[in-house]
Amino acid sequence: MKKSITQKTFNSIHIKSAMQVVASCIAFLFFAANAGASKIDDLKKIENYLNNLKYLSANFTQKTADSKTEGKFFLSRPGKMRVEYKKNPQILIVVNDAVLTYKDIELDEVSSLATNTTPASFLTRNNISFEAKDVAITHYENNGDFIKVSVVKKNRKEAGEFSLIFSNNPFEFYKMEVKNDLGEITEITLHNIDFETKLSDNLFYIKNKNLSF
Repeated sequence: MKKSITQKTFNSIHIKSAMQVVASCIAFLFFAANAGASKIDDLKKIENYLNNLKYLSANFTQKTADSKTEGKFFLSRPGKMRVEYKKNPQILIVVNDAVLTYKDIELDEVSSLATNTTPASFLTRNNISFEAKDVAITHYENNGDFIKVSVVKKNRKEAGEFSLIFSNNPFEFYKMEVKNDLGEITEITLHNIDFETKLSDNLFYIKNKNLSF
C-alpha cells in the first residue's frame, strides 16, 4: 500500500513538473513572438520616420573615451549631410551623394572619399531599409525610454558599426554612435533639433577658402 502511494505521488510530481515545463515553454514562445513583433514594428517605424525626414539641423556634442567636442549637424535627405566641428580639431565634413569631403580648416587641406566607405551612407541613402541586402542588424534594444538599432554594411564592415538612437516619448531621432573595428565608440548627441527650416544646397559643398564659424 505504501509503495503504491509513493509511486502515485512520484508520478504526480513528474506530471506537475512536466506541466510546468510546458507552461514555461508556451510563455517563452509567447514572449518571443511578441518581442519579435515589437522589433519589426519598431524597425518599420524608424524606416518611415527617416524616409519622411527632409531636413534636420542641430547642435551636437561628440564624446569618445578621452575627448569631447561640439559642433553643428545638418542633414538634407536624401544624400546630403554636413558636420561642422567648432574646434579641437576645427574640421568640416560634407556628404553630397556619393562623395564625402573632409576639410581641415586650420591647414586648409581637403580630401575626399566614397560615401559608401563610411557609416554616413546609411543615413543619407535614398531609401533607408533594414532589409537592404547590404545591411546587417547587429543590435536592437527598446527599454521603454529609447530605441537603439545598430547596423553594419556587409561589404564594408571595416567602416564600423553605426547606431541610431530614438527617444520614445516623443518618438524622435536624437543620437548616433559609431564603433570602429577596434571597439572604440564615438557618441554624437543632438541638441536644439530643428526639423522645419529648409537647408540650402550651398551648405553641402566645400568652399576653397578658409571657413569661419
